[in-house]
Amino acid sequence: MSDLRIGIVSTAIREHPPRHSHLKGLIMKNISALIFAASALAAAGAAQAQTASDGSTNSGQAMMVPVPGTNPAASSDPLVQKRQADSDANAEYKARKKLANTEMKVEKAEAKVDMKEQKAEAKAKRDKAMSKDAASQ
Repeated sequence: MSDLRIGIVSTAIREHPPRHSHLKGLIMKNISALIFAASALAAAGAAQAQTASDGSTNSGQAMMVPVPGTNPAASSDPLVQKRQADSDANAEYKARKKLANTEMKVEKAEAKVDMKEQKAEAKAKRDKAMSKDAASQ
């Protein structure tokens, strides 16, 4: 009777694969799609680099690259103006924050030097007082 139960259980296990088996196929599909996309991007980048190095597509014209923090062409669109104003304000904030951080680091280093000097003076004073106490006894 127990042999029959074991046989039924083992066939039931063989008939129903684990739940996560479908995930393996799904993961492999996603990985292969990512690999294909990456290889396509790499091929496109190589093609662009090759044409840029040949100079055949530019025909001697310089490429215009906007400098961050500047407004190359003022737009009349209010959303673009707001975005540019926000960008300028953000750049200004970051610059002020960076300056404040460097000032704080300098002040912290100076305070550390002062603390070490005070600590050395206090140790010397304490050692002197301890040597007087030891000599008087």
